[in-house]
Amino acid sequence: MNKITILILVLTTILSHAQQAVEKQATPPKYTQKLFHDGNIYIGPQPDYVDFADIKDAGFTKVINNRTLGEMKDLKFYEDYLLKKAGIEYVFIPIGDEGNEYSPEKLKEFAQAIESADGKVLLHCRSGHRASQMWAAYLVQYKGKTPDEALEMVSDMGWWPMPMESLLNKKLSVQFAEEK
Repeated sequence: MNKITILILVLTTILSHAQQAVEKQATPPKYTQKLFHDGNIYIGPQPDYVDFADIKDAGFTKVINNRTLGEMKDLKFYEDYLLKKAGIEYVFIPIGDEGNEYSPEKLKEFAQAIESADGKVLLHCRSGHRASQMWAAYLVQYKGKTPDEALEMVSDMGWWPMPMESLLNKKLSVQFAEEK
């Protein structure tokens, strides 16, 4: 072989390996791989339009959305339609705006949606924080967990340890106030 042919073969091999390395680095994790989960309950941020195929492929049977109607109007797709089309049950329990305040009634509605689920359930809001608080409150009210235990269980969502603990370098405890 002449020198030019060898050079072309070497360069082709190098470029091929470089291309494969770039492709591996450029593939972000799927939406469902980034979710916090506790058994069949998964908590995360608002899925994007492209994430719904992943949600279906991952075997979710129900999605509970805690975003407000105002937040949902800002999206460029209809989540309820996409989920229905995929054969996934959609439950809308908005919390966090006027008329949809955090309340025992909202928690009861949430509990009914959780307890009627058969399979994997995705809980979400815009960032996952409201959904994680609903899950923590459900664990306290319906599963007998203490507030500390429930918040510890959703710690991967950023609620625990509390920033104040880091600032003070002391562990805090969350408990119910004594009724007088």
